Amino acid sequence: MYSKIETRFTSRWLPGFGLIAAALALIVSSCPRTDNAIEYVGTNSVIEYVALGDSRAAAPDKVVGPGLDGCGRSANGYPVQIADLIRPTSFTDMSCAGATSPNILTTAQVTTSPDGRRHDATPQISALSARTTLVTISIGGNDLRWWDLVSPCFPPEQNTDAKCRLDSGVQDRVDRRLTELAGWIDADLDAVVAKSPKATVVVVGHGGIYGPRGCGATATFSALDAAWVADFFATIDQVLRVRATAHNARFVDVRNAAVGHDACAPPESRWFEGNVSTSSTPIRHPTPLGSRAIATLVVDAIR
Repeated sequence: MYSKIETRFTSRWLPGFGLIAAALALIVSSCPRTDNAIEYVGTNSVIEYVALGDSRAAAPDKVVGPGLDGCGRSANGYPVQIADLIRPTSFTDMSCAGATSPNILTTAQVTTSPDGRRHDATPQISALSARTTLVTISIGGNDLRWWDLVSPCFPPEQNTDAKCRLDSGVQDRVDRRLTELAGWIDADLDAVVAKSPKATVVVVGHGGIYGPRGCGATATFSALDAAWVADFFATIDQVLRVRATAHNARFVDVRNAAVGHDACAPPESRWFEGNVSTSSTPIRHPTPLGSRAIATLVVDAIR
């Protein structure tokens, strides 16, 4: 099993954003790809894989706990699943629950191990080099503090319309933070490309946690607020997609692939836990099934 140690194996949110995104999409669709597409699976290619990101990649598990360095990585994380599928020459998993863009770039992330000891996790980008040929990155959710933004949509009990979609204060906070998101992602990808110019870079999308309706304590929002939350996640993904394209990176759409696998789906088909979890997966995180599905989406994207 792989670990952090290297082994040998639309927007109404942003002013003018919709027009910019559409223009970028048109430009990209009309130009040939120049990124180094590699048939990873079933070849003898040298693959030096580094995974960067937050808890969406680390996939913390309540049974496993925070781990020796406090980052909460588990064997369920999609980077580990990808490594199992493509058998890289080397693999380093730098993902860490709670990571923000500064923790990718310059700022040590303070974590706590089970024995109560403090750890200063090295900025994740330190694992990259000119030899790196594959990078995956999941980032931005903690920069946005996305749950703080959407939590007003979830009343204490179901069958109540919180009307967060009509709250100008909620909207102002969302607009402000989404405006900042593109800059964070640009800084992350600028640094990744500079350190690993030959790497195939994959930006993994956000969302997929909630569906179109509530289901008890797991998701208490109304159908109208559910649509607003879906639009919020769609806009996050649009920012990620456009910034990935601008850096010649791949974007993996998890949100649309997860339709029918949200937190209100039956446990055997659920990719995410919602606001209540009855499994070992923490609330609002990918389940083992979800992490495996994300890994498959990424491998399909790099083939």
